Amino acid sequence: MAELVTCGECLVDMVPDANGCFCPHPGGAPANVAVDASRLGLSAAFVGKRGDDAFGEILQAYLADGGVDTSGFTVTREALTALAFIQYRDGQVPEFSFYRSPGADELLRPQDFPPRLLDGAKAFHFGSISLYSEPAAGATRAAADKVRAHGGLVSYDPNLRPALMNTRPGALEAARSAIGRAHILKASGEELAQLTGLAREDQALTYLFEHGVRLVAITRGPDGATLTTSAVRVDLASEPVAVVDTTGAGDAFTAALVTGVLERGLEPPDLEALDRETLHALCQWANRVAALATTRTGATRGIQRP
Repeated sequence: MAELVTCGECLVDMVPDANGCFCPHPGGAPANVAVDASRLGLSAAFVGKRGDDAFGEILQAYLADGGVDTSGFTVTREALTALAFIQYRDGQVPEFSFYRSPGADELLRPQDFPPRLLDGAKAFHFGSISLYSEPAAGATRAAADKVRAHGGLVSYDPNLRPALMNTRPGALEAARSAIGRAHILKASGEELAQLTGLAREDQALTYLFEHGVRLVAITRGPDGATLTTSAVRVDLASEPVAVVDTTGAGDAFTAALVTGVLERGLEPPDLEALDRETLHALCQWANRVAALATTRTGATRGIQRP
């Protein structure tokens, strides 16, 4: 039985090579988290939908090769597998252009979740992209609520993508609506401000804690990361590595954080009482895994247990 269940988009990242030609790499943040967690030693399952096409077959193989339970990853002929074209500007910062109108992942329905997966899950992770349209939004919310109801952890990465949000009316409101379902929330500093509508980080964090979030991770790229509860905060510098591709580094951080929490047997009530030593260890571990993820091209190829 999977300890961690993730759901949402599983799509193909089209990444430019040295000659400017786009090459397919499997991706999608929740899918990456499942693969990363599996490679770190956690049993993981992914729930989503793919198209009945060659790109969908790439994704099926990606999850299976990553040791992920794919019993909830189903095929639809109603839409094609979504694509995300990645371009790099200002150094290593990736920009995304999405091709999905709709994508197969947006057609996820509540009945697509095998009941046994959610019943046995210790943690559930999702992002905001699956909340932008129905039926995927309702399916995602119902799954998070079911895991919360039996005492499981819920992890949320808003993963805000302006290029996609601009094509989905109400996307930001949908992303904000998920805050109250999460025990753990991971975001960049920019996402934190956009998600809460508060420019000052301390005010944004207070907002999240007042709405039920118990542990917040702020990833800052080359400037490291922050892990904080309402009472204790740890700030760490980034790990020195030779960066090749930053795609998926945030997903690696999330996977390592959730893995670290579950390996310690921590449950939702334990998170807000974490001491500084434990918080430091969790942040250091997640920071290191995220750094290693940037040392190879592709979202998960650099993942290994340090």
